Amino acid sequence: MDGTVSLLWWRGSSIRYQAARWMARLHADDCTDAERQHFRRWLYSNPRHARAFEQLTELWELGGSRGPASAPHAPARTLRPTRRQVLAGLAGVGLLLPPMPRRAQAARVLQTPAGRLSGITLEGAVRCELDTDTRLVLLPDSQCGRLEKGQIVLSALGQAPPLWLFAGPVNLRLGGQGVANIRLDPDCVHVTAVHDRLLVHDPSLAGGRTWLPPGQRLSFFANGPLRQDTPDLDALLAWQQGRIVFRNCPLGEVVAEINRYMPQKITLRAPLLSGRQLSGVYYISRGDSFLQMLPRLLPVRLVRAPDGLEIAPV
Repeated sequence: MDGTVSLLWWRGSSIRYQAARWMARLHADDCTDAERQHFRRWLYSNPRHARAFEQLTELWELGGSRGPASAPHAPARTLRPTRRQVLAGLAGVGLLLPPMPRRAQAARVLQTPAGRLSGITLEGAVRCELDTDTRLVLLPDSQCGRLEKGQIVLSALGQAPPLWLFAGPVNLRLGGQGVANIRLDPDCVHVTAVHDRLLVHDPSLAGGRTWLPPGQRLSFFANGPLRQDTPDLDALLAWQQGRIVFRNCPLGEVVAEINRYMPQKITLRAPLLSGRQLSGVYYISRGDSFLQMLPRLLPVRLVRAPDGLEIAPV
């Protein structure tokens, strides 16, 4: 972003939206000293700017400002600085920030338990569908949120200002007629543009950001390279209709996915079969019905345990 563009950056946008953009830039690896200087001018130019930025940074801290966990024997991706580190860094270059008021009502939490799905319309502007075991933190005006775990589908209703979402170290902007599926796993963030293109920010991208075209998915692994592919959207979004579609998936992955929807967990006691591929449909409302079919497909048996089910070899 050059100086001319910086001075005109989103002049007509809402203050909260400007604060979200600044949060994205300040956490970007390629943020320049000139941009930090412009941020300070923006911050001081209006008390409302400081309040909006403080609300947003409280949300950032509430989410922990953490990226996905790293796997053993693999290099971890660089994590973003915390909000305090960002502000301390700005103060360290010669200009202390003024006190910012704490707002107890700055964020609200949407959460689904295991086996439950939920949907909500945010301020009449964006429809949000929450998958099982999902936690989403939102600012009061719903122009910015943080996905802490689970999976969501965001659908813009066309008359709204863009929505910024943080998911692990990745942040993205949904606007216009956009529809996006975002999933946060312990070791990966998956971002899929379902309808209309999606602006995605992450240091691993060329220039720190990219426009993701509809039908494409970006997967940001904590311990590996970025991957872009074209998923089967019908299978990807089937959870919205209460289904999980498996197409040639290893048994270990099938069990892990079904466990997300089960209050009582499944333990795979047949490690030699964990790589055997399965295809089928699991209906969330039918509990363990899919598992009841396994003995017909594989040499396994189901054993009731005090804390759930075990899949054991015959």
